[in-house]
Amino acid sequence: MSKGRVLVCDDEMLIRLWLEEHLREEGYAAEGVADGTTLLSALEREPADLILLDLRLPDASGLDLLPRIRALDPTLPVIMITAYGEVETAVAAVRAGAHHFLEKPIQLPELLLLIEQALETRLLRRELDQDREGYRWQFSDVVLVGRSYAMRKVAELITRLGIKGSPANVLIRGESGTGKDVVARAIHARGPRQAFPFIHVNCTALPENLVESELFGHEAGAFTDARGQKRGLFELADRGTIFLDEIGDMPKSVQAKLLHFLENHALRRVGGIRDLSLDVHVITATNRDIEKAVASGDFREDLFYRLNVVLVHLPPLRERPEDIAPLALHFVDLLCHELRLPQRHLSADALRALEHYDWPGNARELRNILERIVLLEDAEIIDVSHLPPRLRSVPEHGERTFVLPPAGVSLDDLERELICQALERTAGNKTGAARLLGLSRDTLRYRLEKYGIDGATARP
Repeated sequence: MSKGRVLVCDDEMLIRLWLEEHLREEGYAAEGVADGTTLLSALEREPADLILLDLRLPDASGLDLLPRIRALDPTLPVIMITAYGEVETAVAAVRAGAHHFLEKPIQLPELLLLIEQALETRLLRRELDQDREGYRWQFSDVVLVGRSYAMRKVAELITRLGIKGSPANVLIRGESGTGKDVVARAIHARGPRQAFPFIHVNCTALPENLVESELFGHEAGAFTDARGQKRGLFELADRGTIFLDEIGDMPKSVQAKLLHFLENHALRRVGGIRDLSLDVHVITATNRDIEKAVASGDFREDLFYRLNVVLVHLPPLRERPEDIAPLALHFVDLLCHELRLPQRHLSADALRALEHYDWPGNARELRNILERIVLLEDAEIIDVSHLPPRLRSVPEHGERTFVLPPAGVSLDDLERELICQALERTAGNKTGAARLLGLSRDTLRYRLEKYGIDGATARP
């Protein structure tokens, strides 16, 4: 079974024939052409999986051919072949959409590795495009991303709350950067209040002496600087939702008034003499240990029970590594759209490196790193080299974990055997097997397909 169809476009016949011969020996269906016109005709006649394209051709430049190739198949990887001294032009080709470039004379091991990486990246991109709807939940204009069991449960809970239209108080717990604000917006967007205001309040950003006035409003003359009447944020959220972020940091002096509102759905402005009846759905979030704050007396126990009617727990990203790749792809798509930049893609190696990092800053840290890369790098494919040093895989020095037998070994057979053993050890669990092998789950799926291994039986 062919590993894929590769078109070799080079006007030097000996190089072209040499490449075709070695690619066929490696299991590829290779076809050689001598110019750009023939290349485009061959591509229109039958789709290819990869193109090896010489930069200088008799009838066209490889740079000129790139946009025409991409018009026929935007996902088709192109590896440019350049003569010595044309590196600057080759870099321009990569910026224009080429997967990579190689200088002549071509080193066969390097070429074969590049081809395998390019085909793996293309397969992963296709699979992720097909699965995109499976790990994105759209709640009006809010998108929730993840394929972990935890995120599926969160999406199900949001849907259930929306169907029931429940005004029950919701408490979202999780570390900073896990996306608590996104979940709050999704709950509002999925529910019957979506046409009304969503007010996001960061309790840590409000000056302590003004928290009560900001939340509940004040009457003229209520205090020194109160020159006129002011409507509080709860009033502005009437019939909608107020999201009190970092509720664990709310001053205790304000907690009693919040409890009164939750019990009576009414509040009194600072300096006021009458209660205002309001219909506000209250969602809160915290990264603190509220139970510990209650035990120490910093947070009212009765208020905690009032807020904790529906609990949503967002685990840190390090506990759900299967969500890292979907989030990274989502952020790259979103950033390119927001910044009006050409579409970028993440290589399989870059995704693998992202999945092996602990992400102490969670999804927020992931987005910030990708935003910097999208802004500062021109390459269409974001690779490991574009990542900050702390995210790049660093080989560990020490004793050898494998000694090459005197007679040598088949790398394909060794890889196939290790994959089968990993699947057997994890009882067919692909996520666990991928972790044992230091691979992403999507890379493992590619390897399973490559070797014809049935993940259920763990044997070809």
